[in-house]
Amino acid sequence: MRIRTEKKRREIIEVAAALFEERGFEGSSMDAIVQRMGGSKSTLYGYFPSKEALLRAVLDVDLTEWVDQTVDLCLRGQHLCDGLARMGTAYLSRRLSPLSIAHLRIGSVQSTHSPIGSDFHHMVLKPAWRKLADRFERLMEEGKLDRADPWVAAMHWKGLNEGDMLERRLLGDLVAPDAAEIRLAATCAAQAFLKIYGR
Repeated sequence: MRIRTEKKRREIIEVAAALFEERGFEGSSMDAIVQRMGGSKSTLYGYFPSKEALLRAVLDVDLTEWVDQTVDLCLRGQHLCDGLARMGTAYLSRRLSPLSIAHLRIGSVQSTHSPIGSDFHHMVLKPAWRKLADRFERLMEEGKLDRADPWVAAMHWKGLNEGDMLERRLLGDLVAPDAAEIRLAATCAAQAFLKIYGR
């Protein structure tokens, strides 16, 4: 019996993520993933029973790890506006990156009969945003934000940061926003968010 390791699992996910970005989900195959990483098809299927399961893992790693690291790092300081602006800058830089845009396109262009888009929302996006909502709820309990529905607050923060940049990026109207544009958007979003929810 083969022993599965986290290191090998991560290697498979990284190879698949690169291939999905280059060729898209439909243009990638399990054979192509095996060919690029080396090894055998049975090893690949031992970790992931299907290309769809591998895509879910790619999307989960892409977002979940970012949320765990970034939310805590940015919101632990004394200056909430600065922390929100730093978090917005990190979010937009990541969200508008080629890899993240490729993942979002893959998840959103699936047929209505495919569970991939819905699974991506329920198993990856929603839990990630729930973590931010939980953090906002703690800030409300600490008296740093006004009491409100934490989930709605998280969605407002998301919308204030994305503005029209995400839509333009998805549609190809915005190729690569520069760092100054991202910082400005995140700073304005933090200020607007605190006008709504700030103490």
